[in-house]
Amino acid sequence: MLFVREQNDDEYGFTMSYVFLEEANFKSYTGAKPMNIEWQLAEPIILRVLREKYYSRIRNE
Repeated sequence: MLFVREQNDDEYGFTMSYVFLEEANFKSYTGAKPMNIEWQLAEPIILRVLREKYYSRIRNE
């Protein structure tokens, strides 16, 4: 399962919550601090869908 957040804190200094995107399988990684991780997703995530999931989650909190 893949959970993401845009940044650590929001504009008020509160910790932002993670949003579930979908099932994902680990594929590979490179580097450290920051680490780049490549995931194999069951279906592509369209930017519009990503934004909708993120903002609908915020509205429901």
